[in-house]
Amino acid sequence: MIGTIIKKFRQYRSKKKLATVFSFIQNGNSFFLEQFNLDVFFPLKDKKYLIIGDNSMLDCQITFESTEGKVIVGNRSFVGNSHLISRNKIEIGNDVFIAWGGYIYDHDSHSLDYRERQNDITDQLLDYKAGRSFITNKNWSVVNSKPIIICDHVWIGMNCLILKGVTIGEGAIVGAGSVVTKDVEPWTIVGGNPAKKIKDIPLELRKK
Repeated sequence: MIGTIIKKFRQYRSKKKLATVFSFIQNGNSFFLEQFNLDVFFPLKDKKYLIIGDNSMLDCQITFESTEGKVIVGNRSFVGNSHLISRNKIEIGNDVFIAWGGYIYDHDSHSLDYRERQNDITDQLLDYKAGRSFITNKNWSVVNSKPIIICDHVWIGMNCLILKGVTIGEGAIVGAGSVVTKDVEPWTIVGGNPAKKIKDIPLELRKK
């Protein structure tokens, strides 16, 4: 069942576009706000790219640049106007707050090998000149990708960057403007670039 969609979202999406977008979504009973957008560049028929639980609110952009990738959002979570880019898996738990201006990115986009990056440029130019999406012939096999897991009760501040392979433990807080490149321990506060532990969250403020 597709959840309630606010009036403004209905106004700026045509009925045809809505039908296409929601064909990629498995929704419990959650809500899509004004800025929500889902882009699937090369969709597989009948694949559900976005799976959402109940009573969550999404105001974000979600992009799938290949046939692969999946985003899972639990119950009662809020994802503000940030951008999630998946080729592997991004999993967001229950009761999570993610503020605006951030990026959650489960792959490197390009190879560490400069020769493969040269090939990317060549392929992009050929695709663009032919009137195709400029990543139509991108070689994803040379791009590192690992899942991102954001556990229950996490709070991620504005303008954060969460990179591939990271697990953010239960109840953790990621300070505004942080770049998270390594796992975050449960019930800790981290911040900075790269993000480092600032302090533990007091025991009386943790879930029993």
